[in-house]
Amino acid sequence: MNANTPRSPQSSPVPREDDGVLPAAAPPEFAPGDPTQQTQRFLEARLTRLENYLGFRPLVATDVDAILSGTPAPKAPFAAPEVADEGLEREIGEFWLARVGVLALSLGLAFLVAYPLEGLPAIVSCLIGYAAAAAFFTAAHRWRQSLPDTARILFGGALFLLYFATLRLHFFSARPVVASFGLGLALVVLVNGIEFYIAARRRSQVVAGLVLGLGFATAVVADAAWLQLGCVVLLAATVYALVRLRGWPWLGLVAIALTYLFHLDWLLNHPLLGRAMHGVTAPQGNLVALAAYAVIFAALGCRPEAPQDHVALRIGRALLISGGTMLIALINVQLFHATQPPWVETAVAGAMLAAAIVYWWHHQSIFTTSIFACAGYLMLSVAIFRYFPAPDFYAWLAWQSLLVAVTAVWFRSKIVIVANLFIFGGIYLAYLLLGSGAGPVNLSFAVVALLTARVLNWQKDRLSLHTEFMRNVYLGAASVVIPYGLYHTVPKGWVSVSWLVTAGLYFVASSVLQSRKYRWMGIGTILATILYVFVVDLARLPPAYRIMSFLVLGVVLLGISIAYTVQRRKGSTAPLQE
Repeated sequence: MNANTPRSPQSSPVPREDDGVLPAAAPPEFAPGDPTQQTQRFLEARLTRLENYLGFRPLVATDVDAILSGTPAPKAPFAAPEVADEGLEREIGEFWLARVGVLALSLGLAFLVAYPLEGLPAIVSCLIGYAAAAAFFTAAHRWRQSLPDTARILFGGALFLLYFATLRLHFFSARPVVASFGLGLALVVLVNGIEFYIAARRRSQVVAGLVLGLGFATAVVADAAWLQLGCVVLLAATVYALVRLRGWPWLGLVAIALTYLFHLDWLLNHPLLGRAMHGVTAPQGNLVALAAYAVIFAALGCRPEAPQDHVALRIGRALLISGGTMLIALINVQLFHATQPPWVETAVAGAMLAAAIVYWWHHQSIFTTSIFACAGYLMLSVAIFRYFPAPDFYAWLAWQSLLVAVTAVWFRSKIVIVANLFIFGGIYLAYLLLGSGAGPVNLSFAVVALLTARVLNWQKDRLSLHTEFMRNVYLGAASVVIPYGLYHTVPKGWVSVSWLVTAGLYFVASSVLQSRKYRWMGIGTILATILYVFVVDLARLPPAYRIMSFLVLGVVLLGISIAYTVQRRKGSTAPLQE
């Protein structure tokens, strides 16, 4: 209650003289049947609740006298608020220091195990490692209730020490305890498999990630190429099983990144281990391993729970699989298959497109489908570029652009449509700058542009296209490519005539397709023809061709004008489609 709010003596309990504080627990006496006292009881309860809510201190006898006499109550001594927010300090002191401490302790013990002890057999170092691992396991078990976070950290350190002590039985030793390389590697693989089983039993994704890293360390120490790549494929299969059984999709993403990084490192002679970077001398069947774990990782996106994965995880998985596969395949081509037909690029392109189709059928994932489709067509472009001589490969790339547009419509992917538009423009620009102006190549670009525009218009509802920009770009490209191709193909005296024929075909297409766009393309081609006749034909052509050009141009222009007049008089200029 506010100290300046007066209360009547009848409604205030009498203060006790022994402690000077009003009794808080003794309610006033009242008769059960007296309505006045019952109302007073409710009022006291409401005032007490209000005081508790506002945080007022209990009243003492001096406060009551001051309030009833109307004098200001003495101020209560200021009490500094207690600091309640100790979350950051607690997080650092209790958790992160423990993590760093266990990490430092584990590394120190690992160095001790790896350090050759003078005058002692190598088994002593291994026993030290096993004893340290047992101590970590014991501490983790005892503290699992009182210090659960520290116990989990110690458990991870125990797994690391157990693995390293087993690794020390053969590796990193001049006089190994286990002399056989095969037996030493088998023991390491066995321990790694047991630790994967323990991680699965404990349902700990973090522990599984730690064991996965130890598995890649096993692949590094396996000296033979087939053993290294075999370990990687085995790890990929193990991760797939864990993701399916325990629902750890992020573990799968980490495994994909580590797998492709390891393969790239192996292909370049392990520069991450400090070796000189250069390509390996023989392929060693690494493309088979690449295909094996690419299929395994791609299957992660087709499991029943995949549609519930975070969108960033799905996109990251598709980018890592497609990008890693393409990079490793292209390095293989450069190292071993540069003089052979592009079967590697074609196989990768087919695999990426197959993955796009499977992903679309499985859960119609637009982003992942688009990523795999773009990767597949990019590798197909590389195969076309390597197989066909210049400038023929430009025509094949143009027809591939039409195939991309068709599949993009099937996948309902605006991403692929927009990417294909820029790729088509880039290919044609490169052709203009570097090509020789061959007629069939120009014709291919023109036909592809027109057909792509028709496909986009035909399926614009499927793509939910609310703008005509992309179709206009393709039609505009065709209106430029066709005259340019005719200029380089037909004899110089017939260029203007061929352009007029093209304009006439545009008007026919406008009538058949009920499209005003083709009519504007025809008008644009006629205007270009007029400019060409008066600038080029008038100055360069012999008199006979000059006369023919002007006569044909005049007849065509007059005929088109008469056609427009007749349409207007018949009232047949109703709004066309598009």
